[in-house]
Amino acid sequence: MSQTPTLHDRYPELGRGNIPIGPYIDPAFYELEKKYLFKKTWLHVGRVEEIPKTGDYFVREIAACDASIIVCRDRSKQVRAFHNVCSHRLNRVAYEPAGTTRKFFCKFHGWAYDLDGSLTGVPSEKHFMDFDKKCNGLTPVSVDTWNGFIFINLDPNPSVSLKDFMEPMFAGMEGYPFERFTACFAWNTVVNCNWKVALDAFQETYHVAYLHGRSIADSLDLDEEGILHPIDALCGEYHRRLSIAGNPNTVYGNPQAGTDASSASSVVSQQQETGRQIAKKALKVSAGGTKLDFSDVVLPELLNWTKAPNWAFDINVVFPDFYLSCRPNYFQAYNFRPVAHNKTLFEVRVYYPEMKTAGGRFYQEYMKTALRDVLLEDLSTLETTQTAAETGAKSEMIIQDFELMVRHQAVVVDRIIEEGLRRDSQLQAAE
Repeated sequence: MSQTPTLHDRYPELGRGNIPIGPYIDPAFYELEKKYLFKKTWLHVGRVEEIPKTGDYFVREIAACDASIIVCRDRSKQVRAFHNVCSHRLNRVAYEPAGTTRKFFCKFHGWAYDLDGSLTGVPSEKHFMDFDKKCNGLTPVSVDTWNGFIFINLDPNPSVSLKDFMEPMFAGMEGYPFERFTACFAWNTVVNCNWKVALDAFQETYHVAYLHGRSIADSLDLDEEGILHPIDALCGEYHRRLSIAGNPNTVYGNPQAGTDASSASSVVSQQQETGRQIAKKALKVSAGGTKLDFSDVVLPELLNWTKAPNWAFDINVVFPDFYLSCRPNYFQAYNFRPVAHNKTLFEVRVYYPEMKTAGGRFYQEYMKTALRDVLLEDLSTLETTQTAAETGAKSEMIIQDFELMVRHQAVVVDRIIEEGLRRDSQLQAAE
């Protein structure tokens, strides 16, 4: 009797065994991740809309890279990135998390740097010996953009361009209207767990019926056992994707809410009385509430690649720690950035189109509250998971088919660290 193919059948190279816990709790392994992953990989740090004008900048403190990074818009409108370190006595030159400036100034001795990183002002310059301003600008950081997302790479000579890093998995995302989602809300928090523990909780569907049973479970397309099966999953050399089905008769599960007047209205008329009157009202009054017209948007083929009729959204995980969930009516951009081997900075950004009606604003506020509650549910297990892992009671985690992306992450992290160690060993042998 033939067995129904599983997601794992497509990726035999990932294996089917249990996942070792060591990489989630070992400080030495985290040091290897810092060296071979975070200091060598393209990292998402923001969007171009955060620095629209000349002189706009923001600063990102990236503990996993032991770095403070300035990202700014220079006088030629180019996006630039620099280490936030003065060339003189190594003080900082940008002190606020974001702002607008003509130049960056060191508060210690007044050295000044232009927006392109060049050193332009040195008090008492004549008293420096054998000194050349042209050779002492801010240290540049590799920076590039993909669909309006800004990425940096701490490697001065990245082994792969951002384009080549993204395209094998995400070519064809062009056309998604990222730039039309101009209303954003955000949360940041530090969670006492390994970054992989945190990200794992967001890249599988097995937990939905249980952890989210009182919030959004009925908004998604559950099977007869109440389990959320992913529509499909794709794993690449670095990145991974998951496609999720929803219940369009709910506000959370309807991918057209707020942007499509006709579909939202018809859905409300079909919705069963479930006691969720506020959710029903939010879906109804949101219809056609967007300030911008979305009727001309043709979503890229990459979204809902199986053409499932009840598709709700896709989860895209950009290695190592960027989570991008895309729907027709909003998108979520999360970073799971390690602070230590057992601490993670969880950065949440959710982008909606600006609304023109009171009903549209009500829908957004409802969704903000609903998502907040869902995130609190997701976060509720992470610190206890980390604590349990550190007891040593178990040495491995058992993985089922819908947790393929958890396995893929573990395999890719191991592979990249092994490749880095092998390169270093070869270099040492050559010396």
